[in-house]
Amino acid sequence: MKKNIVFVCIIFSIFLSHFFLLAQDREDTKKVSFVFKLDNRFSFAESQMISIHGFRTGIRLAKKHELGIALNWLGSKNIYDITNPNTLETNQGRFFYKYFGVFYEPILYKQKRWTLSFPIQFGGGKAGLNITDSKTNIFLAKREVSYSLVEPSFNVDYKIWRYVGIGSGVGYRFAFSKEAIIQNNLTRPVFILKLKIYIMEFFKKTTNEKSK
Repeated sequence: MKKNIVFVCIIFSIFLSHFFLLAQDREDTKKVSFVFKLDNRFSFAESQMISIHGFRTGIRLAKKHELGIALNWLGSKNIYDITNPNTLETNQGRFFYKYFGVFYEPILYKQKRWTLSFPIQFGGGKAGLNITDSKTNIFLAKREVSYSLVEPSFNVDYKIWRYVGIGSGVGYRFAFSKEAIIQNNLTRPVFILKLKIYIMEFFKKTTNEKSK
C-alpha cells in the first residue's frame, strides 16, 4: 500500500505542475466549451473480467484542459462462490461496484480528428457482494466496503464527424480500502472504450442557423 501511495503522490505532482505551467500559457484561456463522454472500462476482479459503465461531464479550457465529474458503475454480471467456513455451505455472491469522482485531462496533442490525452481520475465509492442461496436464490446478506481510488490513463480519441467521436485507452487503477481483499482486487489495469458527444458543436450550429 505504501508503494501505491508514493506512486499516486508522484502522479498527482506531475499533473499539478503540468496544469499550472499550461495555465500560464498566453493562449486565450477564456475559451470554454462543454464536454460529455460515455465510456466503458474493462478490468479484472478475482480472475474474472468486469465491465464498468460510466460517463464524464465537465468543461474544456483553451482546448488544452478538460475537468469535471465522473460516475461509474458495474455493467457486467459477475457471480462468485462464497463458502461459509462454519457450515461449509456454498452460496453465490454477486459483485457490485460504483464510484463517483472528479477528473482532470490535459490534452497533449490535437489535430482535426485525433486527440491524445493523459487523464487522471480521483474518486471513491462502494464495492461488495450481494449473497444469495445457491439453491433457492433467496437473498441472505450484503457485504459492502467503502474505498477510494486514483486512476491515471492514456487515451486516444478520434472524431468521426462533427457531433460524435470514439476513443480508447489504457490505464491503471489504484484502490485504497481498509479491506485488503477489496484493495487488492480493484488495484488492476484498466482498458477503456468510449463514445464522445460534442454537444457544444450542436448548440453552435443551432444558434448560427437561428441567427441567420
